[in-house]
Amino acid sequence: MKKSLMALAVLACTGSAMAQTNVTLYGRIDASLGATKLNGVSTTQLYSGNLTNSRWGMRGSEDLGGGLKALFQLETAFNADDGTGAAGFSRQSWVGLSGGFGSVRMGKADSIYKDIFDLGNTYNISADSQFNSAVEAYRAGLAAYVARPNNQIRYDSPSFGGFSAGLTYALDEDVAGTPKVTAIGARYRAGNLDLGVAHQDEDQPLLVNDRQHTTVGATYNFGPARLSAQYQNVKAGDNRKDNEMALGVSVPLGNLELTAGYSRSKAKNAAGATSGKGAAFALAATYAMSKRTRVYGGYLDGETENAAGVTTRDYRLYAVGIRHDF
Repeated sequence: MKKSLMALAVLACTGSAMAQTNVTLYGRIDASLGATKLNGVSTTQLYSGNLTNSRWGMRGSEDLGGGLKALFQLETAFNADDGTGAAGFSRQSWVGLSGGFGSVRMGKADSIYKDIFDLGNTYNISADSQFNSAVEAYRAGLAAYVARPNNQIRYDSPSFGGFSAGLTYALDEDVAGTPKVTAIGARYRAGNLDLGVAHQDEDQPLLVNDRQHTTVGATYNFGPARLSAQYQNVKAGDNRKDNEMALGVSVPLGNLELTAGYSRSKAKNAAGATSGKGAAFALAATYAMSKRTRVYGGYLDGETENAAGVTTRDYRLYAVGIRHDF
């Protein structure tokens, strides 16, 4: 009897605690039919995540009083075409606090650098789209930045007259292949303008693998059209460098939205000579059938060259699909 009463008391306490925590289950399923053509070889496919990556997750908060809140988010990616997915919560896995001081998160989360990088690609189809021209054009040079570092502590300040700042620090924990990541960023939002700058250091065991990324990104809403622009400079520990830029435009026409993007990059070796170039453009149209469901079609055309100007990668992607948010 005592054990039963204790169990009931625990359940009652648990139910009370759960009632005070707001939890949201959310997700996005994106599937499309199309084809790629890589260096002359065509493949017809059913894709997952061409417009935006398919994912699902949970987020929640608890009001602790005095303006203080506890926060958490768990998110993972999956493939809509075959149902497979990453182990665990590969995209987001963090817990934190927010209040008048800003917010602190601990775990696996987007770095502050990713926020500014994505800002500059907002209307380049979309920041995480496979039709995003920057995804293709930037292949010509150094490896991409670490978007969601493991073992991370992230701080975001409150907004002061439209200005805000953030800091990311991720420990390597002496694990081979895991970089120590430090990122800092600042952002200004005022009316139709959203402008940001960020820098990220990635320290690896070998100097040749070290990376320093700097980016400036902005969006501006003109009303009939919305523009985004991004510039990125990347420097490796052995003095190799990349210079990259991207432009995007979105034109809303009621439920229909037309978008286009153009990106290019130039890579230099340690001696300062050009070692590669990349360029890509993309077009897409989406139609909102409801607040949560969109149909779309897109086309991407990209090319990279080596130091001699010889094409090393000639890539095309086109597809039509549907995306549903829940």
